[in-house]
Amino acid sequence: MGSATGKNVVLFPFPGQGHFAAFLSFAGVLRRALPDDVAITLVSTPGNVATLRRRASSGAAQECPFLAFRELPFVPADHGLPPGCESADGIPPIRIIELLEAFETLQPAFDDFIAGAGDVVCVVSDPFVAWTVAVARRRGCAHAFFASCGAFGSAVVHSLWSRLPVRPDAAGRVLLPEHPDVVIDRSQVPSYSIRDDATAGDDPAAAFFGRQIPLGYQTDTVLINTVEEFEPTGLAMLRRALKLPVFAIGPLVRASSGPISPGTDTAAAVVSFLDSHPPSSVLYISFGSQISIRAEHMAELAAALETTGRPFVWAAKPPDGHDIKGAIRPEWLEERVTATKKGLVLHGWAPQVSILAHPSTGAFLSHCGWNSVLESVTRGVPIIGWPLAGEQFYNAKMLDEEWGVCVEAARGNAEGAAVEKGALAAAVETVMGPTAKAAEMRRRAGVIKAIMEAAREEGDGSSARKALEESFKAMKLK
Repeated sequence: MGSATGKNVVLFPFPGQGHFAAFLSFAGVLRRALPDDVAITLVSTPGNVATLRRRASSGAAQECPFLAFRELPFVPADHGLPPGCESADGIPPIRIIELLEAFETLQPAFDDFIAGAGDVVCVVSDPFVAWTVAVARRRGCAHAFFASCGAFGSAVVHSLWSRLPVRPDAAGRVLLPEHPDVVIDRSQVPSYSIRDDATAGDDPAAAFFGRQIPLGYQTDTVLINTVEEFEPTGLAMLRRALKLPVFAIGPLVRASSGPISPGTDTAAAVVSFLDSHPPSSVLYISFGSQISIRAEHMAELAAALETTGRPFVWAAKPPDGHDIKGAIRPEWLEERVTATKKGLVLHGWAPQVSILAHPSTGAFLSHCGWNSVLESVTRGVPIIGWPLAGEQFYNAKMLDEEWGVCVEAARGNAEGAAVEKGALAAAVETVMGPTAKAAEMRRRAGVIKAIMEAAREEGDGSSARKALEESFKAMKLK
């Protein structure tokens, strides 16, 4: 690491695929906006750094060969984590808090690194590692949060975190004092966040966020991967709650390289399948890289697809409770969906951005993770929501209630969650059928696409560029 002037910007993401992807995109934005003599360094644990080095210098992420890396010593077993578990992708959601607690122990090593790294102008961290604020203050550099989630989802999650454990009222509603117009249902809150009075004192999540949130208010600014015109309500909520400068610098999304290059068997199969169908006729299905749905829910979805008869591309993974990187057993999925010859099932990797950009894609059945949301709406593709965890529930809520571009087909991933083939099939038909509602959803998705394109325009006139310039002042970069 280093530069002619010794100036450095240090990035510290939360260890999860979606967060890493957003931070790599943000690094590219910084590189294009800052002088060449300012170095950009990303900090994480050894396993994460090894993965990110490969992503930053090869494949679709070649825009980041400039990025330097710093490993902080970390042994998962020392914290009761499975061997090799350094990211959220290797642990069940209910155990994420253990990973976050383990990352707190990195503070001394991070402090030593910042102390010896020359002129660190600013530390940019994920809100999940708010303890980095204390290091920045101790070492006299600026600090910023980069939230890779949306504004509305971030505002709701901040409110919930501030009052853990969550206690719904008798009607199952969760009320947010800072946001009286927003009502969250009990089913939209992770079950492990809900405690009764008898167990509230033993809640590790409440203890963790009780430590982190007060530190968070000491940051200089908050950057968020959204667009001012797309989330005005969420941004207003966030600014009101945090009482800090909040800048919408998005959309930071992976770029489509144009038509899918059939360089692999998977890509070739996708190209052939999509090219053989008319515009807006194919349903794309993916639940992200970290979580999978239950086996019985896979069966319900397969039955729903059979009912609709619509063509689909499904980026499938083994069901919840099985090795997410393992093979797909025929009894889970393929015996049902391949019998119709209507769909294409992909195992593991899928060229998601290019699929969403293809004219044949008419809707996206998604877990509503924020990266997937942005990749969909920037291509004008409406969403069929099946939120599974975290802020995904609130992303789906915002897309439905504020924009009318999402229909929620199912909710959650717990045993007993209401997942039924009839409801799934009805949601698909609502979004893709020859109805006035479907046409209006496509129109509204087109409006969002235009907003996203305007925000991404090069030059000083775009909202993202203006927000970035303002944020640089708070970060002492200009």
